[in-house]
Amino acid sequence: MLRIYRAESYVGLQEYKAAIEDLNFVISKMPNWPEVYFRKGKVLQDSGFVRDALQLFLQCLALDEDFLPAKLAVEKTLCDVLSPEKLGESLKESAWNSPRIRNKPFVLGSEMTESYCNSQLCPEQSLGGSDILEPVSGSLNRAQSAHALNSTKDLAKEDGLKRVSSEPLLSGQAKGALLKRKLSFSEQDTVVCEDGRNKHKKQGESAKRDTTLAFGAIPGDLIDVSDFECSLCMRLFFEPVTTPCGHTFCKGCLERCLDHAPQCPLCKESLKEYLASRKYSITELLEELIMKYLADELYERKRIHAEETAEHSNLTKNVPMFVCTMAYPTVPCPLHVFEPRYRLMIRRSMETGTKQFGMCISDSQNGFADYGCMLQIRNVHFLPDGRSVVDTVGGRRFRVLRRGMKDGYCTADIEYLEDVKVADEELKKLRELHNFVYNQACSWFQNLRNKFRTQILQHFGPMPDREENIQAMPNGPAWCWWLLAVLPVDPRYQLSVLSMMSLKDRLIKIQHILTYFSRDQSK
Repeated sequence: MLRIYRAESYVGLQEYKAAIEDLNFVISKMPNWPEVYFRKGKVLQDSGFVRDALQLFLQCLALDEDFLPAKLAVEKTLCDVLSPEKLGESLKESAWNSPRIRNKPFVLGSEMTESYCNSQLCPEQSLGGSDILEPVSGSLNRAQSAHALNSTKDLAKEDGLKRVSSEPLLSGQAKGALLKRKLSFSEQDTVVCEDGRNKHKKQGESAKRDTTLAFGAIPGDLIDVSDFECSLCMRLFFEPVTTPCGHTFCKGCLERCLDHAPQCPLCKESLKEYLASRKYSITELLEELIMKYLADELYERKRIHAEETAEHSNLTKNVPMFVCTMAYPTVPCPLHVFEPRYRLMIRRSMETGTKQFGMCISDSQNGFADYGCMLQIRNVHFLPDGRSVVDTVGGRRFRVLRRGMKDGYCTADIEYLEDVKVADEELKKLRELHNFVYNQACSWFQNLRNKFRTQILQHFGPMPDREENIQAMPNGPAWCWWLLAVLPVDPRYQLSVLSMMSLKDRLIKIQHILTYFSRDQSK
């Protein structure tokens, strides 16, 4: 230990030759002590012999793979050697290829029986001494070094520099980079990156983009669009969100997966709490990287998204259809949405801003009826498990022209219906009929039992007032639809009334129904 301390003192006085001599003596007495190799490597590094110092650091790790100072020293040395500023010089005037210094590379399992400095001038000689330093301990055991070092290659080419690596020093990122698919050298050019890694490109492929980071310019070939693709839609990330388990998807893609199961699509980790919070925060860093380095691809991705949104926003072509129950203009229609296809449909209606979709009853032959009513979403309450309670109100009536299917839910091309207006004498007779049926409806409702009347008021609200201009609305008076909704009539009969474009015919139908139920009340 005294020689170790004396060697440190010599280093402080910049007497590197004397320090090397003391450390060589310690190595001869204690050849299996990792720290002495590390200290000698530090002396050589301080005196400017970086390559020889790197060999000694690796020998230290061969003896003790957990020797942290040696790991850090190798890591720093490799970063310095393979930095962009020194890379060009190192390819042409590498110390490894210099005729003045040609030390044999440290090879796993080899028997180092030759002199450490071979027959060339070694660092110790260049320090001013004439004596060749003692050789590094020979016969390093293969079993001792196998845990710490897989391979160290020392090879310089005109068009690139091979990566120098050792297993204990590989970080998670470096290991991940090794998983990239590699093309054969016959089909590739080699481009050297700032971090010392080789990046390959196909012949004939031009550099489409040159980007610049804070630490220097990056060749455009280093940016691979496939690294920024969603694993679900296989397209460029759009509104990327990252789950608690660390996986990133497009916001829309993740929501569609969670419609089916509250699990991560990749690792199947539970996302129940994530789904319950519904806080799909955009991953800002990833979004900024895409905006900065993949501007053209992002522009195209946004264009496609805009086209899809416009398609979903059309209220006459491919209108989404909810096949469930009868709906009527101006009448509330609360819905419990739990099927994945309808979760998607409601979400799209909200995102596009239309907040509308069609409602039809089922039909055994055509899938859904030929007539229906548009529903306007007023509010959506999401439940923790992904289901939702949707508060809607009826809008315009429509007739189905063509049926279709979109992502599991039905769609249709439609045309809207309006009542045919009348004038003069026909309008006068229509008003008389309207007032008579309205009074008949009020009488029927007041004669209901309190229990039934209360239930109707809770679900549908009070009966709308009589309107002065009965032809002002395209669907006619609102009270007619409210009454048709509360009357216990077969849906097929209600559908026939919904499809009528004549207010007179609709009032006559309602009059017949009220007359029938009034007889039952009198009994």
